[in-house]
Amino acid sequence: MSLTVQTLLDDGYTGYSVRSIVTDSEFRDKVINDKTVRGNKSIKELVLDKIAVSGKVLLTGPTGEAKTLFARLLIDYITAKINEKKYHIKGCFFNEDAGYIIHVIDNFAKNIFNSIDVLQSLCPYCRRNIEEILSTKTNQVNLDNSSQMVKIAKQVPDKLAKLAVEKTIVRRTQIDPRNDPESLYMLLAGVENLEQLLGGEGQDTFSAQNHKVGTLSHGFMVVNEIQRLHLSLLESLMGFLEDPQGIKYNLAGETIYVDGAIIFTSNAPLTVFGEESQPIINRVPEVLWSARDVDSRIEIVKDMFNDHITVSKMNITANPTLIQMFELSGSTDADFVSRVAYEFISHVANESIPKSLKMAGIRSENRVARSDFYAGLDEIHNPQRSPHIDLRTLNNAIGEIVIRSDTSEDYDGIIVTLNNVKDALEIYDISPTLINNALQAVKLTLRNVVRGGKTAVSVDEVTEELDKLTSLSEKDLRKIVFEFESLNRKEAKVADYIFDQLKPSYEALLQVSYM
Repeated sequence: MSLTVQTLLDDGYTGYSVRSIVTDSEFRDKVINDKTVRGNKSIKELVLDKIAVSGKVLLTGPTGEAKTLFARLLIDYITAKINEKKYHIKGCFFNEDAGYIIHVIDNFAKNIFNSIDVLQSLCPYCRRNIEEILSTKTNQVNLDNSSQMVKIAKQVPDKLAKLAVEKTIVRRTQIDPRNDPESLYMLLAGVENLEQLLGGEGQDTFSAQNHKVGTLSHGFMVVNEIQRLHLSLLESLMGFLEDPQGIKYNLAGETIYVDGAIIFTSNAPLTVFGEESQPIINRVPEVLWSARDVDSRIEIVKDMFNDHITVSKMNITANPTLIQMFELSGSTDADFVSRVAYEFISHVANESIPKSLKMAGIRSENRVARSDFYAGLDEIHNPQRSPHIDLRTLNNAIGEIVIRSDTSEDYDGIIVTLNNVKDALEIYDISPTLINNALQAVKLTLRNVVRGGKTAVSVDEVTEELDKLTSLSEKDLRKIVFEFESLNRKEAKVADYIFDQLKPSYEALLQVSYM
């Protein structure tokens, strides 16, 4: 049975848009709390707001902070919702919402001329289908002939209800000039093919399902590192950028408004774009994507360790979905990463990031804050300073740490200690200041646990506390390690073995000389 507008009317369908999706509280919570991209909740909310208003946004921020990952995640969530809920006029390559026709039917009698305007604003494919269903053998209807439309006004709603519709199915396209420089050229070539198809007879064929222009016209797209695109390619995207209220697509002189979402990313300030590019780039609302806080970074590092341990032990390719399957099945219960190890490496990375890039809730609309943020981006790209330890670097380092912390004959599992991490980081060009500051941060956390959660309030108290730590007995040290590392949850024999591996790190960590 073919679907028609009447079917949707009976089901209570009134339309479905990107704006309705990203403003839905349940959808927002799901995206913001997705553990694929941890942290930056307020910034994620801002990105959703920008998408709701204009359908596009530019994420600018430091390398390796999951801008592209979040962009892809968000677009995937949106397309999944579109595929679940939306219906469009059959034969439309731009997926014009069938809800347009439903609203025209409901309002045609109240305001004929505005309803005709809506029908005239639809894409050429939809207009052709509508004209066919309104026409008779003796009367060929032309939507642009408003007087003709008025004459058949009484028949229009009933005929429009018979218009065929179909389920909307779209996919996300990702353009990355770093590893796929030809992708945008292919998209543009597809636009030309589509115009030829519309223009008349030809040998070219088009399929919205398998041709990249299908996704381009739908407007579900991520464009990575937009600063690497050539000016001519930026200009070619102008139709998507210039309208403040949404995404506009031009086809053979016809203007079509696409209900989509396009996210651009850049790890460089907008100042890197030449003067000629500025008018184009400035049309896209910008969100400053700051570095995640240290708590989020700790969780990310824990995830990285789990992933690398799983890959090493299961002899599998690093397929994220396969890794997740093994992690959820508890296949790595015998493995152990010391809390001081992953907190230390997280603090090292956090200390390498300029303060201006860690400001929570920063807005690009604030010129002073944006200028400071841009200065921070320039700083981390400066080869003369200590390197920025981004998440990609961390992932590589953690992979090496796991490989070097191989299983022993005495224990069927991988154990990672603070000493393992410090030894691995020596091969990287990391400032001793970063190392010492990270050790200080771990010691403060450890000291708070030793003090029962109370934070020291004076230098004298800190000194007295450290004096006590240097004279810890084996029993006291064991108690601290078991509490801080949650070893009490493991079998006694396993916990004892892990304690023996962690003991040298803790003995060194709790010496006054390290402060």
